[in-house]
Amino acid sequence: MSMPTRDCPSRLYKYFGPERIDILERGIIRYSPLGAFNDPFEGRPEITNLSTEADLAKTFADIFPRTIEENYALLPPQAQKAIPLESFKSMLMTKFQTTQNEFFRQVQTFTPLLKTFFSKKFDEHIGALCLSEVPDSLLMWSHYGASHTGFVVEFDAHHQYFHEQRSTEDELRHLRRVLYRETRPSAPLTDLGATELFFVKSGHWAYEREWRILRALIEADQTIPCEQYPISLFNFPLGAVTAVILGARISKETEERLRTALRSMPAVSAAKLKRATPDQSHFLLRIKVEPQ
Repeated sequence: MSMPTRDCPSRLYKYFGPERIDILERGIIRYSPLGAFNDPFEGRPEITNLSTEADLAKTFADIFPRTIEENYALLPPQAQKAIPLESFKSMLMTKFQTTQNEFFRQVQTFTPLLKTFFSKKFDEHIGALCLSEVPDSLLMWSHYGASHTGFVVEFDAHHQYFHEQRSTEDELRHLRRVLYRETRPSAPLTDLGATELFFVKSGHWAYEREWRILRALIEADQTIPCEQYPISLFNFPLGAVTAVILGARISKETEERLRTALRSMPAVSAAKLKRATPDQSHFLLRIKVEPQ
């Protein structure tokens, strides 16, 4: 089910080191759990509690097995004669309040364990592919493009592959903009939605202008065992690639492999080849189309 692209830009970019030419040669791309990212806050909002006290109280009341009248009816006739219903109500409500408070305290003690448990489970089951609106970031070329020796893949962000959610409530298989905030998300777990869990980062990262798409790691086409996080590789349509940008310090060997990949694979043969070149007068990169 293809959904509307909304405000998604027409082109998005992914930075790679020179060793990742296999993305074009094999048509595979990695989705990573947020715990594997370089930001230790990824997917780690502050979980203040399992739920709000109001919700916990409702839950507790829902699981309380019988109404006061039903409990009173279970008493032997002699007990009912000795204890009027109103006295029984008062006694039971006092017990209910004491038990409820103890229930709240027990839930609170589990909160630290819940944080670890849910982070671990999300990392086991959900992977993200991160893209950027920016193809000429000096910092991203340095960090993710192996000090400008790698390359950037330009994607058609309106391609169906990036908009395959199955319903309007589906959080997977479609591009979402990352939101940058100065305050870390903080709330009971039941009040944290997918946005707070997967799409909020510190304002320190705003220069990346990131978009990301989530997929279930169990759907990976290839999984390579790794000590902490397995490498989950997904096939993707090479027709979604519109250009490849060569880094300013790319080696001749890497450049030739990229040129060969573009020439030899029909699905990407229409993609343009571009080059990032340092400007002669300013701290910026000029990206120009290269002859193929």
